[in-house]
Amino acid sequence: MVYDVNHILRRLGITLEVFKIALAAGLSWFVASSVTENPYPIFAPLAAILTTQVTIADSVEKGVYRILGVIVGVTIGGSFSSFFIVNAWSIFCIIGLGIAVGRVFHLHPQIISQIGVSTLLVLEYGHSQGYMIGRIEETIIGAMVAVFLNIILSPAESSSFLAKKAVMQSILCLTSNLERLWKAETKEDLAAGLYEARNAVQQIRKEHFMIIQVTQSFRYTPFRRQERDKMVDFSFVMNRLEHISLQVRGISRSLLDLAELDIEWKQFQQVVHDVQLCLTVFARTIDGENKALLNDALLMAVRETRVNFSGYFLSIQNATQFPIPEIGAIFSDLGRILDEIEDKFPDLNKKDVLFRNQLLKIGGNDTT
Repeated sequence: MVYDVNHILRRLGITLEVFKIALAAGLSWFVASSVTENPYPIFAPLAAILTTQVTIADSVEKGVYRILGVIVGVTIGGSFSSFFIVNAWSIFCIIGLGIAVGRVFHLHPQIISQIGVSTLLVLEYGHSQGYMIGRIEETIIGAMVAVFLNIILSPAESSSFLAKKAVMQSILCLTSNLERLWKAETKEDLAAGLYEARNAVQQIRKEHFMIIQVTQSFRYTPFRRQERDKMVDFSFVMNRLEHISLQVRGISRSLLDLAELDIEWKQFQQVVHDVQLCLTVFARTIDGENKALLNDALLMAVRETRVNFSGYFLSIQNATQFPIPEIGAIFSDLGRILDEIEDKFPDLNKKDVLFRNQLLKIGGNDTT
């Protein structure tokens, strides 16, 4: 029954995000009209609407950018509004000056765009008593209300549940890629496997990016710390899976190269199959209940596969008449997959995630 109601509401466009935006707009108007002297504090709901985003981190970022842009724009517009009559020439000069100031100080594009808007409005209405201070106050109120509601109104779905689902789907995708490779019968099958492996790299990278963004949003709330810790763990797992996807793509490429050189590539079927089984056991350690027992089974499977590697390698090398670089490359990629499954480099994985975290903080190029 509850599912049916939610489904109907979504079909009608009534989602949690829509509710948050509407509530933030109404609540910010109420707060601003109660706190300020302006009976029509239009900039408070405007700031709330533009600040409300999917994640808390995005809302905080939008709010900070908007407040800074308003402050700088109001300051510049207010400083020159008394000396200029509003016309095309004055708008050109003052707005150009405001945007140039933002460029000189390397401000974020969203701050710069807000500087231009605020400067224009102050040029036109800045002579009204209390307009400039009121615009800053209303913007701060609207942004704070939006962030507060985003902290309080968390999505009904568990973020860690969705992250776990993404991890399991990524592992399933990788095991399917490996299965396609060891079951391949023709060169066309290998080409299709390479195509799927390339798509898997992009998809897993996208899922990893989303998990890190959601994890970051928990920095701004005192609630759901346990959920945040789970998200961090899944982020590390996704980082390992992203590395594995690169190795699977490399194996696909090397096997196709061997096929194009008319070198027997089906001799790799057993070793690829063994690594796929290790990846399947790895999935059970994430989704299963008896973690200790499953982890022991995973270590045994990985060690047994490593022991068999030398036999596979010698057998394949002896079957060829001259050294072939692709053979070494395939075994190297398979070995790296086992390293990631076994998590032999936890510190390296953490550094990789932390570096990506820094890139996400720097990166936002949304200028809406």
